[in-house]
Amino acid sequence: MKKVLLILVPLLVVSLLAAIDFEFDGENRTRGALYNSANEKDGSHIDNRTLLGINALYRPNLSMRATLQFGDVVWGGSGGSIPASVPINAYELYLNYRFRNTNFRIGQQYWKDNMSLILDDTFSGIMVSNDNLAGFKTEVGWIKALEKNRFDSDDYNYLLLNMQKRATIPWGLYASLGWDADYVNTNKDYTHITLMPYLSYDSGALTCNANVFMGLHFVEDADTEVGIGAAVKADANVGPVVVSGDVLFATENGIAVLSPYYQNGLYIYGININNDALNLYWNNPYSWNNDTMLSLVGKVKGDITRNVSAFGAAGIVIDNGFEINGGVEFKLIPNVLSLTGYAALGIGTDDGPTNYAIGTTLKMNLKD
Repeated sequence: MKKVLLILVPLLVVSLLAAIDFEFDGENRTRGALYNSANEKDGSHIDNRTLLGINALYRPNLSMRATLQFGDVVWGGSGGSIPASVPINAYELYLNYRFRNTNFRIGQQYWKDNMSLILDDTFSGIMVSNDNLAGFKTEVGWIKALEKNRFDSDDYNYLLLNMQKRATIPWGLYASLGWDADYVNTNKDYTHITLMPYLSYDSGALTCNANVFMGLHFVEDADTEVGIGAAVKADANVGPVVVSGDVLFATENGIAVLSPYYQNGLYIYGININNDALNLYWNNPYSWNNDTMLSLVGKVKGDITRNVSAFGAAGIVIDNGFEINGGVEFKLIPNVLSLTGYAALGIGTDDGPTNYAIGTTLKMNLKD
């Protein structure tokens, strides 16, 4: 790691000095939580990290971006003990070139689908986007998902196509083809195809996003498997509060995913933006699932004062459990510094375990 930093840091400095203009963004986050495990054993931890993104503009149509993460360590754990020695990782390192209305992005970059069902993460690859291809905003990407033995044909490659139509109700289509030449070290080919049409609606008072997806799974010397499903997220302004609903459904087998980050608003039976490390049972249950899955969540959020808001949610994930949660967010410095406190209680189905989580998250947004 030290050798990598010795090479990386001077390159970044030289790049910034050579750039015509540059800007930065990022986030500092510290969070602490009390909780119990799936075996109802009590635990707790505090962790923190800082993200720093740098955009360097060399020409009007040529730029570079680097995003570094400092930390993401547990206090008292590896990197966070005495002496503290937090790790530094680079998550984005890409070149961006624009030719007319087409954009080329090469390197480690961030991308997400409209609901983060399949991908919401950084990857190594190439993304080509066009602002208006036959009336569609179009993205075509190649992702090097996994490099295995460099001297064998056993890698995992992924191609994606995302087309969005600008309209009163925007709609689009996500399609992907992935092939793994050595599926989970079995020497068998695995090819999967995903089709996911989607639409969005925003009237100000009502916002709705809906997806329908289908996955085809082809494993060498095995029967072809098919999975289908749907996801809907809706927000409605009802007087002083916003009422939201989240529905996710998938039949057996579902779809193939790369690195999703679907947030249903739960902490124990899902992923919640306030602390995504507390999830106990959400393991992308709509991907290669053995049974039909269904997640139903209702949420509400409203302002108490101009800089204080309260929120809550209740939901169920079939065959897992029921959860109710709530909390308060304080905007200490609006748009810059916020403090969120929350609590969640989960009750497992079929006499499953009872789980809890209580915590706080402090965030500071960095913007040039």
